[in-house]
Amino acid sequence: MHADIQFSVLGPVRLHKQGLEEAAGQPRQCAVLASLLLRAGRPVSLSRLVEDVWGDEAPPSAIGSVRTYVYRLRRALGERSDGSLDLVDGGYLLRIQPHAVDLNRFKETTAAAREARGAGDPEAAANLLSKGLDMWKGEALAGVPGPFAGRQRRVLGELRLACAEDQLACEVERGRYAEAAAELSALLVEHPLRERVCALLMTALYGAGRQSEALTIYHSTSHLLRQRLGVDPSPELRHVHERILSGRFQLPKGSDRTAGRRHTASPRPPAQLPAALPHLVGREKEQEQVEHLIADAEASSSVAICVVGGAAGVGKTAFATTVAHRLADRFPDGQLFADLHGEGPGAEPEDPAGVLAAFLQSLQVRPEAVPETTQARGLMFRDLLAERRMLVVLDNAWNADQLKHLLPGSPGSMALVTSRMQLHALVAGQQALPLTLRPLSQGDARSFLAGRLGAARTSAEPEAVDRLIHLAGRLPLALANVAARAAYRPQMPLASLAEEYAPSEHGPLDAFTSEVDPVLDVRASIARSYRLLDPEAASLFRALGAWPGHVFATADAARTAAQPEHWVRQTLSRLIRAHLVSEIVPGTYDWNRLVAAYAAEQAGSGMPEASDQAAGDDPPTAPGSAPTTSVDFPS
Repeated sequence: MHADIQFSVLGPVRLHKQGLEEAAGQPRQCAVLASLLLRAGRPVSLSRLVEDVWGDEAPPSAIGSVRTYVYRLRRALGERSDGSLDLVDGGYLLRIQPHAVDLNRFKETTAAAREARGAGDPEAAANLLSKGLDMWKGEALAGVPGPFAGRQRRVLGELRLACAEDQLACEVERGRYAEAAAELSALLVEHPLRERVCALLMTALYGAGRQSEALTIYHSTSHLLRQRLGVDPSPELRHVHERILSGRFQLPKGSDRTAGRRHTASPRPPAQLPAALPHLVGREKEQEQVEHLIADAEASSSVAICVVGGAAGVGKTAFATTVAHRLADRFPDGQLFADLHGEGPGAEPEDPAGVLAAFLQSLQVRPEAVPETTQARGLMFRDLLAERRMLVVLDNAWNADQLKHLLPGSPGSMALVTSRMQLHALVAGQQALPLTLRPLSQGDARSFLAGRLGAARTSAEPEAVDRLIHLAGRLPLALANVAARAAYRPQMPLASLAEEYAPSEHGPLDAFTSEVDPVLDVRASIARSYRLLDPEAASLFRALGAWPGHVFATADAARTAAQPEHWVRQTLSRLIRAHLVSEIVPGTYDWNRLVAAYAAEQAGSGMPEASDQAAGDDPPTAPGSAPTTSVDFPS
């Protein structure tokens, strides 16, 4: 019979009356309640309650405090037929129905699971054990003080761990090897000396056709047992190892080595990619490089990792998501997406642990089975991807360390990363392909506007189109700003629109700033890259705002910043890493006209307007030591 009053100890101590939670009181009152609940049906003396709560450090007021807690608990229970707290033989007796405590329901469920498993029904047993694990809401008696609660936490924690082991053993018996291996890998990270977990993991890996990994796990655990405890593996664990090694290992009855693979895909593959652009202009070469990377990875049985970088507003996210959609059929097990918010000190980069939790649940891992630590979650994530072909898009990464646990570890899958910073560690350590997007060429910029405004409108005013492209610095974000404004004013001549975008007295960025549509705000986008800089690099960036052109040599930068050339050279490398400056040839640099305009704003000085001549596609001649005529070079 369902009790109107219920108690929870499998997590924080809770009291529910008719389905509504009521306060169980302060921590020591919860400790008294826990002592009574776990001894329900037996009187608990006043001295025992004091010892349970305070141990040997009970203050003189302890007895009075316990009586107060009991009084409050009696009031919480009220006059009820299904629960009372009575004084019996000098002690306190909590009279409640067994089903009123979640621990008793948990024990009943696990007992039924053992019966089902003994009757040869591992599926029913697994479902019951999973139901039992769902009852846990965290660590048992969480936050409850006192020696009694501490002892019970350890006992109940062991019950929970045994239940998890039994549930995963049932999954192995059912032939669900890949799923079980993923959860067992994470469990072994948290309990590295747990030999039963090791044996189950070895069995699951062997069943999934990963014999070498099973043997590696055995050797790692054996080494750890000898190093920490000075003991050899148990006979049971050695038996599993010997059987796998000899090829005489017998999988659970009714299983076969292909059964696990039948369950490796999620019931519905995740499809988390944001919408793709209808037309991706001017990125054909970069897309080919991504496709070559996939082909090379398949040929060498390695993981494909591509890092997409480039200046603010150059279209990194649009490129990555659109290319990911085009490649989706190469990754039939799904596509995962996460925005890592790597925009520097002004923003909070996404915690990899949270991203992994979301990924694991997308891969059908139950929330309560998601491990606690980032390392364990990463291990489970890589293990789940080992039998799949998945595309993982990680947008706006902060640094390589943020990505460490988010990348696939096995051939067949791919990671497509975007970042405002050059991720040297990822390129060096993971042999990732660095792909730097440049502002569009003049011809591609025309195609960009024609695709959004219609070829008839743009071909009718070619000079105005070129003027708008020049003012936008050929940045896709700035061009999108132009296209959006023009689309809402279809009768307006593009020449008139170009006049609106002409630099104001405050600089060229005013027309590209949008508080109403922050996604189109070019100034804000450049500002996010600026915030990534260290103080020295930011100082040089502001100093360069006084340079009259968009192409300069090291000597030009040194003279403008009034700093030694060796300091300028080192500091410029950090501007390059943030994609605010590009190096054309050694010692010669350029930056986008809108980036230069932002630098001038930060320096607190106006910047002379560059030539109205629309930029061409040919690189300029390297400048000399003196200021030269401003030229827009594709950065």
